[in-house]
Order: sequence, then C-alpha cells, then structure tokens
Amino acid sequence: MTTISLIRTVGIMALATLAPLSANADDTAVSETKTAKKARKTASPVVTAVKKVKKVKGRVNDKADYFIYLYSASWCGPCCKEMPEIVELYKDIKKSGKVDIILFCQDKTPAAAKNFVKNFGIKFLTVMGNDDKAAKVPGHSAPGGIPHCIFVDRNGKQITSGHPGNILSEWKSFTIDNDAAGASSEE
Repeated sequence: MTTISLIRTVGIMALATLAPLSANADDTAVSETKTAKKARKTASPVVTAVKKVKKVKGRVNDKADYFIYLYSASWCGPCCKEMPEIVELYKDIKKSGKVDIILFCQDKTPAAAKNFVKNFGIKFLTVMGNDDKAAKVPGHSAPGGIPHCIFVDRNGKQITSGHPGNILSEWKSFTIDNDAAGASSEE
C-alpha cells in the first residue's frame, strides 16, 4: 500500500468515525429546540393561576409571553373615560400574540362587572379582583388606587407598573427591551 493510499484509508476511517458524532450533535440541537418549544407550549404560572380566579368574561392567551394586569371598575370615572381607548388598543395587542390584558375588575359584584364589560365591549379576560384567588396570581398586587396597570412576564415577574395611559402606550417597547435582555443573558 502506498503512502497516499494509506492516508486516504485513514482519512476515510476518521470521517466514518466522526460522522456519528456530528449527527449526535445535530440530534442534541434538535432535541434542545423541541424542549424549548415544549416549554413554551406549557401554560405559564400566570395562566394557570388566573384560570382559578372567578371569571366575568373572556379568555386568556395561553401562549402570551407578557401580561398587562389592568385594575379598573365601573364606578371609577377616570377608568370609564380611558376604557374605550384601551378596548381599541387591545386589538393591536391581541394581534401581536405576545401580550395579553387581564382586567382585575374592582367592582364589588359580578353583576356590576358584567355590565362594565358589556357597556364598553371589553373582549379581554376579565376576572373579579376581589376574589381571594386573585391574590395568588403571580405578579398581582392590590393597587393603591385605580386605574392602574402592572406589566409582567409569563412567570409573573413585574417589569413595570403605573398609570394605564403610560403602560399601554409603551407596551411594545417593554416586550422588545425584555426580549433583548433575555437574549443577551442567554449568550
């Protein structure tokens, strides 16, 4: 066997030995991607907890990455004044698929809350804010006054809070900033 033939044979044997290793690396990458997708499909702690709260109307987006907790009531003049704008803005928020609004209605009775929802055509999930189970929703905290918003991630970690006019006008920037922060911390 010539030297060149020997080198070719050794080279082919080396490639044959390495091929399964690279296939395993590809399989691992695919497996990690599937795991990440599966984790994304599981309900977030926010979704799991909010489904236990007394519902007035609506559904929560199970796949949302962020939630805007809105604290409002039918008896609150400023709440009623800004609700038409919030209902309109919700159309864009819903289209994003990344963010959902959950209204923690501060009305004392479900009947009052239902009228509030009906009168303003509210389509986002509305739950009774005075339900004991509302306090168990990750990131939920009773506001000092209403109207009020808390912007949280899917685990209930608070990103920001304040007046709905401020939070809702900036909702896209909160998702972009936090997505970028998450990406840089993973690198």
